Amino acid sequence: MVLRRLFAPFALAVLLASPAAAEPASPWVEDGASALRLIDAGEEAGGERLVGLAIRLDAGWKTYWRQPGDSGVPPQFDFSRSENVGEVTVVFPTPERMTDEAGVANVYHGEVLLPLQVRPKTAGAPVRLAVSVDYGVCDKVCVPARGEAALALETDGFFPGPAAAAVRRSLAKAPKRVALGAAADGLAIASLRRTDREVEVTAKAPGPDVALFAETGDGRFAPSPQPVAGAPAGEARFRMAFDGALPQSGLRLTLAVAGHAIEVSAPLDAIVRTP
Repeated sequence: MVLRRLFAPFALAVLLASPAAAEPASPWVEDGASALRLIDAGEEAGGERLVGLAIRLDAGWKTYWRQPGDSGVPPQFDFSRSENVGEVTVVFPTPERMTDEAGVANVYHGEVLLPLQVRPKTAGAPVRLAVSVDYGVCDKVCVPARGEAALALETDGFFPGPAAAAVRRSLAKAPKRVALGAAADGLAIASLRRTDREVEVTAKAPGPDVALFAETGDGRFAPSPQPVAGAPAGEARFRMAFDGALPQSGLRLTLAVAGHAIEVSAPLDAIVRTP
């Protein structure tokens, strides 16, 4: 009995100190007011791997969504140094909408986790993910930042700790892709109407503080949607003014409220023309 009591805490200490108990993640790579690293979050159905790209920012600093808004720099990713990686999909969490003297920007503060959905070239073979990221960070001034990280993804003895769980939460909260008019979590882009240089978006959204983010259909800049007053309860309206003709690629819209978000692609012919 005495030996068993002595052995139990010793065994726990050995387990916690063993390499398998350490979460698989690359070291933080710092560049000025920011740092980044990769976090292995395990295997998904079909052999796809889930990895988190964490970007940590000093207090008061911000970085940008894939479409930064009226100002800012979108992040650029290079995965060409990876081994046995066929395709990587970068999933962007819903950004914050920030207004200052430069206009409207779509940003992140604190620490942002970008889930990476990694498809190996050869299923079951070892995978080494390597990434170079060029991104902008801003406080009073804006400066370019760059980070390089690499991580061999675990195949045996994977330890799903708190960091891996955070990556999975970030993926679960990412905007759900739905069709125009379809609803998810009580959200829907109900209709889009246009004149030659303006689009009005009608959305179904419960509660206040509804945010709408816009891109062209090919991910390029689109004017920031401006709320329109007077919408009935359960509905929100936004207006977008274009300098020229509407993009032939249509629009991609992200609608968010209270921790839920949807993403809708609307080709140009789905936007109803009005006189």
